[in-house]
This record gives sequence, C-alpha cells and structure tokens, in this order.
Amino acid sequence: MAENTQVRQLFQDALSGKIDRREVFKRGVALGLSGSVVGMLALSAMPTGLRRAMAAEEGKPVGNAQPWMLNLHPSFRRVGDAVGIEIEEAPTTNFSFDRFIAEANEQTSTWDFYAGVTPFLEMISLVETGTIEPWSPHLPAGLQEDLAPATVEEGSYNGEFYVWPLLLDINVMMWNSGILQKAGLDTTTAPATWDDQIAAAQQVVDSGAAPYGIVFDVRDWRSLIPVTHSISTDVYDPETGLFQYTSEAAVQALEILKRMMPLTIPDVLNPTPVNTTVSPDEQAFAAEQVGYYFKYQNAGFQFSANWPDPSLIGLGALPKTPDGVGGTVFWDTGAVLLTHGANKAKAVEYMQTISADEQMWRDSITGNPDEGTVPVGQLPVLQSLWAQWETSPPDFIAANPWTKSVFESLGNASAIAPTPLAVLQFDTARTEWIKYLSGEEPDARVAMQKAQDAARAVYDQNVTTTATPTA
Repeated sequence: MAENTQVRQLFQDALSGKIDRREVFKRGVALGLSGSVVGMLALSAMPTGLRRAMAAEEGKPVGNAQPWMLNLHPSFRRVGDAVGIEIEEAPTTNFSFDRFIAEANEQTSTWDFYAGVTPFLEMISLVETGTIEPWSPHLPAGLQEDLAPATVEEGSYNGEFYVWPLLLDINVMMWNSGILQKAGLDTTTAPATWDDQIAAAQQVVDSGAAPYGIVFDVRDWRSLIPVTHSISTDVYDPETGLFQYTSEAAVQALEILKRMMPLTIPDVLNPTPVNTTVSPDEQAFAAEQVGYYFKYQNAGFQFSANWPDPSLIGLGALPKTPDGVGGTVFWDTGAVLLTHGANKAKAVEYMQTISADEQMWRDSITGNPDEGTVPVGQLPVLQSLWAQWETSPPDFIAANPWTKSVFESLGNASAIAPTPLAVLQFDTARTEWIKYLSGEEPDARVAMQKAQDAARAVYDQNVTTTATPTA
C-alpha cells in the first residue's frame, strides 16, 4: 500500500511540474517502474514551453491508442499509415488519464485523438476537465446518423457526441460445444430462459462432461448488470446515473447469480483488478473446464483460441426471465477528440476510414495468422457497412452468422449510464452484494440495500454537482 501511495505521489509531482526529469528518473527507478512509464513521466516533467513545442502540429497528425488495442488490431497502425496519421501507444498506466488532463490544463496536446475510452467509465471526467470536445461539429453530413443509434447515445453527454464508437462488445452467452455434446445438450442455440440455462449448467456437471457448468466475471458490469438488463433496462437513477441495486430487476438478477454458485468455479468471487491480465473466469474457459460462459464476446474468442479446436465455441443471446425484456449490456471502446489537438479533420478522416475498413473487421472476426492475431469478435457499428454486407456478404461474414445476430442484439441492449464515479460506484457496491453470493448475508434485499447505500455514500463524498447523464 505504501508503494502504491509513493507511485501516485510521483505521478502527481511529475504531472504538476513540481519535480524535474532527474528526480523523476531517480524516484521511478527506485520504485521499480518500467522504462516506458518513467519516460512518460519525465516528458511530463519537462518545462511547459518545451512540452508545448512537442505538441501536435497542424499538418503532422498524431493519434494514440491503448496498447491492448494495438496488439489485437494491427490495422490501427496500417490505416494510420494509409491516411497519413501516426498512431502511438497511449501513455496511460492503470487507466489513468492524468497526462491528457494535465496537457489540457495548459491548453496544449501532444496528440490529436485518443482511442481507448469506455463511455461509462471515463467520458464524464474527460468532458468536465475540458480535455475532449464533441465530434459532431467536425463530421461530414450523415456520418453520425450512420453509426448505430445505441452507440451514439452511449457516447453522448449533455446532448453532445464525445466518444466515437469503434470496438463493439456485447455481453452474450458462450459455450464449449465439445462439452455440451458430451452432456447431451443443444450445441446450436443458447437456452432461452435463466431457468433453462441453470438446468443446462447442472446437466453439464451431472453428466461429468466438465467440472463446472457455468462461469462469469463477477464485476458488476459483466455479471449482475447484464442479467439485470435481461429483465429490465429501467434501472438507473435519472438524476445521478447510479445503478439502482434495490430495483426489483437487480434483486432478481442477484438471486439468479446465487443459483449459479454451486455450478461455478470456486474462485469466481475473487477480486479481479480492471487491468488484470487473465481473470479466473477466463482461465476456466481457456482450460475447457466449464460448459457455459457469459461475458462480452471477445473474451470468449480470445480464451478459446488455444483450444485444440477453437471452432467449438458457440455464441448466442443472453437468456432472460419469462417476462423479461431480453436486454443485455454493451459498450464500445471508442475514440475521443482532444480539445487542443491541431488536426481535427484528419482525426475524423482516420476514424471514418478505420470504421469502414474491411480488413480491420475481417481480422477481428477471423484472426490473422500472418500478423499473429487471434479472432476477438469485435464488430463495426456503421449501419451502411452492415447493409452492404446484408446485400453482398463477404466470406468472413457468411462463415460467421453469429456476427449478424450479435450486432442485431444492439436493438435490445442498453449501455450503462455514465457517472462521474466511473468504476468506483461498482467497486464500492460489490463489496456488499457479493456477500449474498458467498453466504455471508442470507437476504438478497438486505445485501442490495447495503450496496445501494454504499454507492450513494461514495457518490455524495465525491460528486458535488453534475449534469444529468444521457446514456
């Protein structure tokens, strides 16, 4: 804990200009930080004038993206080369945006845009610090309307469109067809209701086809909230955007998760940091120890890639309750336009090009052995592109009919409402509601009331005034 505090203090001192580069290197090395992180902090510690001299120049466009995005999608740099924009690896550590905000405070920016924002986690803080500006004034006529409406709503705040949707992830039900076949279960379609799903998971275990019937990622937005959305999506406070843990749908969702506990892995409730490399659920699916798995679809593709037969992965819509709305959770990892970037038009050109680039989506859906990438299943959100594929489907779409069904599920999916708390809301509440899953708290409603009270308390502690969320 002391070391984490020292690292945080080093970041604050470097980004505020309190220490010089020599001190940054001295303290960074002593704390064991990587060379890339120390180098980024040293750059931040440069005199303001020198940093401004290195800022993005008109005619020399520079964008950046999260390292994982560049690793999974080499097309980011390929498209950049094609349109004349350099794509760099983003200088973020543990999802910190201090560097971008510090530059915005000085009315400068080293980059023109940044790819790696999940709206419900980071959008509000970037808007309210003046770090990013809306895309809308810079877009060609009709382009915003071509984006799937749900994704535009997700990336909007106070009526302005800030996060250009790029990598679409939707929470779905996935399965190992080899295990299901051994258990005598349908390998072509997901169970329609949660009752059916739990019965199927029980059959996996009872048949001996696998040690575990079903697994999930315990983080709120990957477990409790998707199940809640399958019942109702009207579960957010209209004033604060906070998830309503005491809503009937959320309580019912928690009870559904409780029924899965005897059928899932022992460490399913273990704390899982946002920046972890591999979580317990992913390990279980990769090791073919479980029949069913619900999470966003790219997790299933990544962690089935090393199976003896990766084609055995199956995908379908989340189950629902008999009277549920059949919704789910989606999010886009998108791009934001940095306020003080110098090449707005070029940033738009890049984003428009990569959004429609067929090679980008071919590689995402099928992988590219020549570049060492595996399928991740992230999908485009341009409606015109899907209309084109409907009329004349390329081979990689025709061979993967799940792509159409997953994209069409956006019609029932709902984004998580953004709040200034970002992930803090969920990390705080989860300490209470998982007590029902662990058996520490016998009453689901009591657990959820405590979760809601905890989330509201941390909101009141951290948020003084805020505009009404729009997602």
